[in-house]
Amino acid sequence: MLYLILTLCAGIVAGWLSRRCKFVSFTGKAISVTICVMLFVMGVEIGADENVLRNLSGVGLQSLLLAFAGVAGSSVFVAVLYRIVFQGRHESGKAQKN
Repeated sequence: MLYLILTLCAGIVAGWLSRRCKFVSFTGKAISVTICVMLFVMGVEIGADENVLRNLSGVGLQSLLLAFAGVAGSSVFVAVLYRIVFQGRHESGKAQKN
């Protein structure tokens, strides 16, 4: 785990040092391509594993419920945070206009 944190920190330093270089503008596309390749390789790995394919119905339902719970929890958190952060700005903006 330590090497992952050190790698992340090295990437942050490298990004900070090279923030004015042109090649940094292509990192977004590189990240998208890398994520697509990783998802493809993960799909190949899952497709090749017979145990996963046999238990796909049970795992699939659990995965669907977990994904739904994550989206629902994130949505509720964002809605609450939005009201907390922007409620004061809307009220102060109205008070200044009057």
